[in-house]
Amino acid sequence: MFALAWGERAVELLARGAAGEAAAPERIGALAVAGVEGAGEGAWRAWLSGRLTNAAELRERFGLAPDASDSAVLARLLARLGEQALAQLRGAFVAVALQRERPALTVARDQLGGRPLVHLRLGDGALFAEHEAAILELLPAAPRPDRLALAQWIERGSTPPRRTLFEGLARVPAGHRALLAPGELRIEPYWRPRYEGIVELRREAVVARLREAAFAAVGRAAAGAQRPAVRLSGGIDSACVAAALSSLAGGERRPLALGAVFPAHPETDERPLIEATAAHARLQLELTAFDERASILAPALEHLQRWRVPPVSPNLFVWRPLMAGARALGVDVMLDGEGGDELFGFAPHLIADELRAGRLPAAWRLTRLIPEVGAEADARMRLRALRVYGVRPLVPPALKRRRGAPVVRADSLLAAQDAAALHELELAARGPALAGPSWWRGLVEDLVDRDRTLDVAGQLRRESLDAGIERRHPFMFDLELLLTVLRNPPELQFDPRRDRALLRDALAGVVPEAVRTRHAKSFFTGLLAAGLALDGPLLAEGPARADAPVREFVRAEPLARLLARAGDPQDVRSARRVWHVGLADAWLRCLERPGYAAELRERTRRAG
Repeated sequence: MFALAWGERAVELLARGAAGEAAAPERIGALAVAGVEGAGEGAWRAWLSGRLTNAAELRERFGLAPDASDSAVLARLLARLGEQALAQLRGAFVAVALQRERPALTVARDQLGGRPLVHLRLGDGALFAEHEAAILELLPAAPRPDRLALAQWIERGSTPPRRTLFEGLARVPAGHRALLAPGELRIEPYWRPRYEGIVELRREAVVARLREAAFAAVGRAAAGAQRPAVRLSGGIDSACVAAALSSLAGGERRPLALGAVFPAHPETDERPLIEATAAHARLQLELTAFDERASILAPALEHLQRWRVPPVSPNLFVWRPLMAGARALGVDVMLDGEGGDELFGFAPHLIADELRAGRLPAAWRLTRLIPEVGAEADARMRLRALRVYGVRPLVPPALKRRRGAPVVRADSLLAAQDAAALHELELAARGPALAGPSWWRGLVEDLVDRDRTLDVAGQLRRESLDAGIERRHPFMFDLELLLTVLRNPPELQFDPRRDRALLRDALAGVVPEAVRTRHAKSFFTGLLAAGLALDGPLLAEGPARADAPVREFVRAEPLARLLARAGDPQDVRSARRVWHVGLADAWLRCLERPGYAAELRERTRRAG
């Protein structure tokens, strides 16, 4: 895996950690890079970890051989364009640029954060890697837990912006670069979207434009795959990916579709819709039936043991068997519809723009056109929507800051001082507002900054490495598709009965009508609650002990009340909270005793 060291101490640690590896790190002065081959041109040396989706276009435009590496592409762009080269890159990548004439380095994460990147300052230098574990393995001892990051993870399942669970070990945000010089490390944005207005087209043309852009994104994601497959559910987003993948295949070997089915959980099972989509798209379908005896805890502990952080989601126990089946079938690239809900959804803050412009009747009318709820909305619901989507976005940030700390709920596990500190962190993390209407800024926050508090890209990348199959996500990390969506007229997405209205119109005749017109969504909540009804008591054992390390981060009385409900299959909210506090305790114990996760995992086997 990719790792980079800058500065004497960091380089020494990386060299020591790579001892015995087949390929030693490449060293140039105060820099060492491992896990990726570099390329040079002129005064520049470049390394690119990940994948450029526009590499072929750039090779042709800049006169490179068709088989030139992505690192060579970056080196050529740097030689021609200097630091402006980053703006030309598309894909999920970490780009490293060294100008030999001056002792300075740039380490950049792609615009949408498709490739994870974390860093740790060490004296006058730093270590960079995709994952925390890669840096921790180089250190003589792990950093201490970040108290506020762990507190937020326990309470919300996320961390404050840029932070990880380890003190001093931070994430580089999407679209940002680290600039390093002797004794200096600065993180700054190199890309932010700019408002460019909306396309002035009729609805039919907007729909056709969106379909073309979505299919093109799937094409870019599937490019180069020898045996691509789509992870299929009964929803519209994965159905769109399936249709696009089928259109790419032409008359060649039928692409694969893989789906999970849950016969004992009808509220989750989508088998008829999965089969209909696969048949409509002429895909070869392989189904994996969920094993009711599967432990929800075992794969999370395995993840914790390997990656030294808890997984973002408990759903590993659902998807790991499906990925194992895909590997047995020779799949090398797995596509999915992840992120489609947000990407193709509506922009609620158009209501705020109407209020700001003094168009109260128009704002009020929109409250009755909110997807899936607008048709049944009474006056009370509409007033609430007006407040949340219309008034709240117009409150100046300075006024929000004067409100003070939030009130701590009686069942909150957080101490009041931690809740107040997290509130201050959240306010401080808000940078200057982008120029553009409220509806557009809200979409940017949801789609571009989605990785601010949830390590989504890191989790997806770790799952890829665990499965031995590259996962690609055309609806989460494709910049061209995002820029297309950001120019759609926002009022066209307001529909009282349908979510993702433009996408549904775009897929008329392309996916089964039963899928296209279905607006209900299946959730894993029942599956999760059932799994925790089995594993919950075991997971709760650690926090229940008087010497539990997690007790330093939570309030005792709410914790006791929560743990008393650990095995209740009907209490889904408590099940999720037990999950977070239990894994937090396991993580803390692993810091003291690395073998703890394996020991607890062995107990899940015995229980099974």
